[in-house]
Amino acid sequence: MVPRRSFPTTRLGLLTLTLLVSVSCDKVPLLAPAGTVITLVSTTNTLPVNGATDIVAVLIENGSTGTGANATTASGTPVHNGTLVSFTSTLGRIEPSEARTNNGKVTVRFTADGRSGTATLTAFSGGASKTLSVVIGAAAAERVLVSATPTSVPANGGTVTVSARVEEASGNPIAGVPVAFTTTAGTLGTTSAVTNSSGVATTTLVTSAAATVTGSAGGKTGTAAITARTAATVSLTVPSGGQTVGAPVSFTVTPSSGATLSNVVVNFGDGRTTSLGTISGATIVSNFFESEGIYTVRVTGTDADGGAVSASGSVAAVGFAISVSSTPASGTQTLVAGDGLVSFTVAALPTGVSFHSVDWDFGQPASPNNTKSTSTLSTNHKYTAVGTYTVVVTVRPSHGPSRTASLQIVIQ
Repeated sequence: MVPRRSFPTTRLGLLTLTLLVSVSCDKVPLLAPAGTVITLVSTTNTLPVNGATDIVAVLIENGSTGTGANATTASGTPVHNGTLVSFTSTLGRIEPSEARTNNGKVTVRFTADGRSGTATLTAFSGGASKTLSVVIGAAAAERVLVSATPTSVPANGGTVTVSARVEEASGNPIAGVPVAFTTTAGTLGTTSAVTNSSGVATTTLVTSAAATVTGSAGGKTGTAAITARTAATVSLTVPSGGQTVGAPVSFTVTPSSGATLSNVVVNFGDGRTTSLGTISGATIVSNFFESEGIYTVRVTGTDADGGAVSASGSVAAVGFAISVSSTPASGTQTLVAGDGLVSFTVAALPTGVSFHSVDWDFGQPASPNNTKSTSTLSTNHKYTAVGTYTVVVTVRPSHGPSRTASLQIVIQ
């Protein structure tokens, strides 16, 4: 039988005390000692309403201090590894809410919860604490830049795309910010929109009048002006008084100031039309009316916005008569047979009237030289027999019907 060993009472008491101290140290967290300084740094100081950022806390015994861009390099001694740091936030959430240091540093994640505002984040351990502000959503808006594409609409109305870019103080875009839109004229496609990853919210405007659209976010506003273009017009200048049939008649087509018209066509009302294509200034066009009458001349075209423009005017076309004379004179003048050389002349045609031929009939049907055609308004003919002859002359204008005149010659 092996005898039982016994321990002295004093040694057993010391062992029990050691175990109690060990258990107690495991239950009580290690906190930062007095004189510790916490430096709190965020990856960014502005966030979208559903954004997130890393938060770094550095704990230095007798260290330097600072926040964000103003943080300085610590020169003291990092706190013991495993020092517990707790975090709180007035907006959003921090995960984890407690963390233990490694080389004096802990990193946690701050996530916004969809609300705009300024979140105050606090890190504390022992008697040391530090706060940091992160501006969320619309609260971070420093400016709202509003633009419109296009910047003008046709006189009969059009659609404009309106964009509002929300920026924070450094000019960086802010995503997830609600923007409210208002307008002084027209109809907005939506009166509110949320900025995308580029910080831009968009809407549309349908208007036929000048309008100013305002975008508002976080108490900041921006505006964009949209103008309404003046409707283009066209005028048609027609000559006054009667215009001779067969003579050129000129018309002036003039767009309104600054306007460019396309597909311009002039209809003269006599079955003829002419295309002027695209014009941006006064353009002259002519027509030959071949019959007497009153004609309505009309010009049509398309402006730069696709709108139709037109103008019209009336012009009267009047006919004319021709006359023919002879040398020696016609009528009762007696001419000696065998010396009957006569010169015939058609009086000048009205200004602008051209002709392509003149046909002569000298009133001697039995003579082989009774008729002739000339390109001039005068000719000669020799009569070889006495008698009375009726001379008929026909002028054929380049435009319009032929004109006829006659006179009587007495050969005795």
